[in-house]
Amino acid sequence: SHTWMRDTPGEITFQDWAMRKNNPRGNTKIVKFCEVAARNHNVTLGWIDTVCINKDSSSELDESIRSMYNWYQRASVCITFLSETANIPDAHHDSWFTRGWTLQELLAPSRSVFYNENWNQLGSSSDAIIQSVIQTTCGITSQELNLSWSGKVARIPFSRRMQMACGRQVTREEDTSYSLMGILGVEITIAYGEGASRAFSRLVRELF
Repeated sequence: SHTWMRDTPGEITFQDWAMRKNNPRGNTKIVKFCEVAARNHNVTLGWIDTVCINKDSSSELDESIRSMYNWYQRASVCITFLSETANIPDAHHDSWFTRGWTLQELLAPSRSVFYNENWNQLGSSSDAIIQSVIQTTCGITSQELNLSWSGKVARIPFSRRMQMACGRQVTREEDTSYSLMGILGVEITIAYGEGASRAFSRLVRELF
């Protein structure tokens, strides 16, 4: 889990990776992710949205977005990269805690390990200090976190799940709704360009 780099050249994409496009910063993030996954967590298969989704394929994009919550939930560990954080006190100001898509990446995994800007480990989701940061920055209670991390997010009242997402930042307006699908337990087809209002209307129709 991470936030996308906003400056040029930005992240490595599926197409960039296939073409071995030169992008030192983007490549470094992928390489470091793989190194940490293998060395620290004995993981042989990793997934990261930047290079593992072919966004030129509308069907693959649709399937991936609708499946992501389940993928995070079934992962043995979620490696969370806080690119704006050097140490724990800095984490309160990291944009990872305020982005739309990262809410499901926080709630779905049963275990997350957090790394700072230099890929040094800060702690895991079971650590009290990490939970304190989450509770302070996101306004999510320890009971709600434990319910979600044990696969029982549906037991959190609907109104609270919506409140958790309120005010989070997205790049594409429709993502405010799309990023809630797994958290709310519904699915809608992805239709970028439809606008935020229509996307939200379709989401609500699936709920009631």
